[in-house]
Amino acid sequence: MLLISMGFGKNVSAQTLDCFVLSPAENYFAGVNKIAILNFENFNKDSYYSIYGGTAFVDYLTASLLDETRGITPVSGGLFGSKVVKSYIKSSSINVFRIIEREQLDKVLKEKNLGSHTTLNENQAAEIGRVLGIDAIVTGSIRYGYNSSRTFTAGKSGTKYYTTENKCETEVTVKTISVANAQIMSTKTFSFVSKDSKSGAEESKVMVFNDLAPRNLKVLSQQISSYLAPHYIFYKARFEKIKEVEFREKIKSVENYLDNGDIKSAWTVYKAIYDADNYNAPASYNLAQLHFVTGDYKGALEWMEIAYQIDAKEYGKQYESSVLWADYGKFLEDSGISIEKYNFTAKDDALAKRVKTAGKKSDRHEVYENPNGTGAVVAKVPGDTEFVVIEEKAGAVKIKLLGGKEGYISRGSLR
Repeated sequence: MLLISMGFGKNVSAQTLDCFVLSPAENYFAGVNKIAILNFENFNKDSYYSIYGGTAFVDYLTASLLDETRGITPVSGGLFGSKVVKSYIKSSSINVFRIIEREQLDKVLKEKNLGSHTTLNENQAAEIGRVLGIDAIVTGSIRYGYNSSRTFTAGKSGTKYYTTENKCETEVTVKTISVANAQIMSTKTFSFVSKDSKSGAEESKVMVFNDLAPRNLKVLSQQISSYLAPHYIFYKARFEKIKEVEFREKIKSVENYLDNGDIKSAWTVYKAIYDADNYNAPASYNLAQLHFVTGDYKGALEWMEIAYQIDAKEYGKQYESSVLWADYGKFLEDSGISIEKYNFTAKDDALAKRVKTAGKKSDRHEVYENPNGTGAVVAKVPGDTEFVVIEEKAGAVKIKLLGGKEGYISRGSLR
């Protein structure tokens, strides 16, 4: 299965939420659970390259396939460097393959009078696989290209200096072989280039092959593990602006919820808006986005379908994309990954008017049984806290308290 661009989000939005979502492998192998990774053949025969050759790459690839956070990386934060972005998905292990240990593999190769660095054809690989009791063999080749150049620069101000630039290109071809029939299930070539340059007094600090090659192996192992197995990908969820005046105050609260990653509260408000206006397409679209970021791709499709039914022209592409991702969810299930459904629950008072107490959290304001400040003190509530309004009087507001209680608070205690 070829993973295509999501295209789930729209270009124009009121707000965004950065996160990582779980994607199936680019190439799904049905029925493949147990694998062995053979050493990748070194295309370069010079021993200079061998330290970061096929054997080293197997270690990188194995580590990446066993990484439970595969694909989650720091995201560029513009002028502020990189930022940490989370995933809202709770799932079972994404390590879908049982990988045979290197020692066990080497033992079988030795028994067959084959060295660990021997290049095997498809039939030999399948035979080794049958002895190991596995479903598929992963193998391939690795090739390096390394170039170093030095240039001289004479500046207009009379400055003269040398610049050294080193460039390392690594190309890895990965091949998956079925043990059952010795047929090649898939093959693909990946490449990555890293380089570094330093000038003048810093020239001696320029990164060389031994610095650049590990960087390439790490990137390529991540790319290939994503090709072979499920992984996380970065996603910028885009939420549409709801323009209806009667919802304006609640939308302000949603913006704050999303800024703080409180998707549960954001969902509650969007759901209340949809319940109040069943033909509010942006509300159903935004609900689809929230289900999507939690890995509920089926639920995202259901909400996106509502938006599409309301306005097919506006939401046609997003609907097609959500259909695709609902299928991706099935691939994840078939891979043995179980995604826990997020506990979104609606609140009856989500659209109710709210008031906030004055002062700080350490302050306390008395809430009375009667609106004129008489009767028993029902509660003493903290400052800087929001409460749902039940009723408004000239000098007091009746608010909802914890434990099902309610009472009147003076307007002087409110912001």
